[in-house]
Amino acid sequence: MLLIAASAQAETDEPFAPLELPLTEISSPTGTPSTSYWQQQLSYKIDARVNTDKASLTATAVLNYRNQSPDTLKTLWFELPQQRFAQGSLAREKYQAGASEAGGTTRLRVTDSARQPLKTGWQDTLVAVTLDTPLKPGQQVQLHFAWDLKLVSRSHPLVPRSGYEQINGENRLLAFAQWYPRALRYGPQGWNLRPFVKNAEFSLEMADFSVTIDASPQYLLLGSGDWQSAGQNLPESVFKQYQQVSADTPATLLGPGQPWPVNNQQPWRFKGEQLRDFTFVVARDVIWQARKVTHSQGDILITAAYPDNGRWLWHKYALEAGVFAIDQLSEWLGQPAAKSIHLVNIAGLGMEYPGLKLVGFRGPDADITGPAPQYSRTQKYDVIGGILHEIAHAWMPMTVNTDERAEGFFDEGITSYLAFWLEQRWSENFQSFYGEPARVGAVMTATDYLPPVTFAEEVNSKLDSHYHVPAVALNILRETLLGRAQFDTIVADFFHIWRGRNAGFSDFVRFVNQQSGEQLDWFWRGWFMHRGYVDIELERAQVILPQDWNRDQKLAYLQHYPSAPSLTRIRNGDLGQTYEQRNPGLLDRHSLMDDQTYARLGAKTKAVEQPQLRVTLRNKGSIPMPAPLQLHYADGTVQSYLLSVDLWRQNPEQVEIMLSLAPDKAMSLLHLDPLLQIGDARRVNHRITQPEF
Repeated sequence: MLLIAASAQAETDEPFAPLELPLTEISSPTGTPSTSYWQQQLSYKIDARVNTDKASLTATAVLNYRNQSPDTLKTLWFELPQQRFAQGSLAREKYQAGASEAGGTTRLRVTDSARQPLKTGWQDTLVAVTLDTPLKPGQQVQLHFAWDLKLVSRSHPLVPRSGYEQINGENRLLAFAQWYPRALRYGPQGWNLRPFVKNAEFSLEMADFSVTIDASPQYLLLGSGDWQSAGQNLPESVFKQYQQVSADTPATLLGPGQPWPVNNQQPWRFKGEQLRDFTFVVARDVIWQARKVTHSQGDILITAAYPDNGRWLWHKYALEAGVFAIDQLSEWLGQPAAKSIHLVNIAGLGMEYPGLKLVGFRGPDADITGPAPQYSRTQKYDVIGGILHEIAHAWMPMTVNTDERAEGFFDEGITSYLAFWLEQRWSENFQSFYGEPARVGAVMTATDYLPPVTFAEEVNSKLDSHYHVPAVALNILRETLLGRAQFDTIVADFFHIWRGRNAGFSDFVRFVNQQSGEQLDWFWRGWFMHRGYVDIELERAQVILPQDWNRDQKLAYLQHYPSAPSLTRIRNGDLGQTYEQRNPGLLDRHSLMDDQTYARLGAKTKAVEQPQLRVTLRNKGSIPMPAPLQLHYADGTVQSYLLSVDLWRQNPEQVEIMLSLAPDKAMSLLHLDPLLQIGDARRVNHRITQPEF
């Protein structure tokens, strides 16, 4: 293969210009934590009392906050995202949900270690706590909180990431998420003080937790962290089964079709170290299954809880999907931070928390002990795919912390790719919604499409901009640009190096560039930072013959490309020789060949040993990409090429390349991107069956 510089030169080389990425004191130019890396140190001790009938709680908390930053802090910022359901919130105003059910906190009191009140100021879902004495670097402050919280229904028009679900008029499942004053992350760029409205999720610190919860006696409680009181909370027979759960001994701990045995009078106690958050679910009349995944660094417990009214797909697939995801991703990326992961089927939006995953997809209601019900392919893979996606979040942002509020595409994009990776290992026919390059063109050419770096509250389709497009980009990075082995090693190393720390997208970009040794700024710019799409046209293919071929050699080669015969000529073959053939004196060059073949004899020549194919590619989109080509011959043989993205550096709009042709057979097809691997938006211009001469 020979690269030929196109005659037209682009005025600038903008697609390949170096990226200007932010670099803070906690990050190094190689994408690793710097030697001066820091993050704040927090520990929470929380006591809560849940009222299941009213879907509410009251709670107190003691927070120890150590300032590890180089800055003196006069104010500490916290978030209570449930305030988006309070009357007068930005979310209610923006999404015209003023008449819907109200929720959130009506009472918040903050005091210092001497129990003296501290000044607080609300900014929608955010609350500022002004310290009496500024907190200098290396110092610690203790804050005391007391508050209440009212959940809203999971069917609320503002689409809660927490909330309750009623079954038969009873609050059967209650998810308490974003329920305590969560410390906003303070980093090198200060506080991210954009409130939580709908899509831009959370900017949080890692923290240690000690949590005690009193709940109604008949409810099971599943929470983040290590369960300290299982022996006191569970019926003796259930606890015995719980202790015996292993990889080889899965168990159905509660249900189906059994009287509900939980009647717990003891508080539920949990502890966790360096968790991004703490969340819990209280539920009754659910089926509860458990199994462990064996790992070199310690077993991981997987449980699945779902309503006991015939969740057939959950009964069949939930534990299997959970175990599969943990096993596969642990093998690749190392063990997640959580030692136990609970999958909970609750109506509404799926959501990830440390050790707790909410999945709304259900499928048909049917007796789980009866025959398989009718269900669609979408129903099946929604359940399995939802579980795989939420478990993949156990690595990001739960093990490697990210600022979702600022860079929602970073954790969702990587997680969506990890889920796609899992889905294709689960089944080659998996109905994957994110990750396939062949499906991304329609998204990126849409008039309202915005690139992944767009703030989550401003994108028109978060699922497209923050999930699908980044997942496709990472697929292309693995399959086409770096190769599987190198990509897998780089990603695993990134998770290992940033484990328990706060990483940003710029760190990932730098790390991949450094570890791969590739100049990939064009890739990050095109797929993540600029609005654009891929559209490469296979514009022309022209045969170039060797200069030293004589007329007979050319004629012999051109016989491989005969003009298409007409029906009359085919049928006249039965007549034998024509009149001119029987009278050779009448023959001339027009008798021997048509004008097209005669013109081919004068085809351009080149000082080469065999015929060449001059291929013209035109970039009609805005993202330069490698060009996968397949050259098919009439005898069925195929030759494949992967042309480097560097071919666009001299002229980002058009290039010409030369491919060697076999001298003894005809080309039958030149095919651009035959395996649909580069995310091209228009594939109608990808095939040439007849070359020019």
